[in-house]
Amino acid sequence: MCSVAVRQPSRLSVFTLVSAVLLLTSACGGHYVSRGSALYDDAHYVEAAEVFEQTEGRLASSSNDERARFGLYRGATFLKLGDTGHAARWLGYARSIVKKDPDALSGADLAMLSASLEALSRAAPDAPERKAGSEVATAPADSGP
Repeated sequence: MCSVAVRQPSRLSVFTLVSAVLLLTSACGGHYVSRGSALYDDAHYVEAAEVFEQTEGRLASSSNDERARFGLYRGATFLKLGDTGHAARWLGYARSIVKKDPDALSGADLAMLSASLEALSRAAPDAPERKAGSEVATAPADSGP
């Protein structure tokens, strides 16, 4: 014998289900950045580079935070792989976002950006000197919300 309460979902369970779906949907937005950065942290640089390459198209719809972290970790990954040209492009991209939105990176990520830019300058001392204030790469004009 089934009761009516068993056959019909309660308002609370429907609310819980909708909340869970909304939470998962919003949390998965930056998952590609987290996945690439986790691979970087585990010293799986080639795999991290693949994740970043395959997900670069998501930048157009990403927040400044996600864009800055993507640029930071993609640039740092290229740096670890010895590709200073691409490292400079992506680290410059992250730096340009941070200049427009100083809160785009956490303190730890800002320290990593600074250390990566310093390592880049040591790794590529022959690079042509840039004019003061110029960026290697710049963030898109519409830097998101």
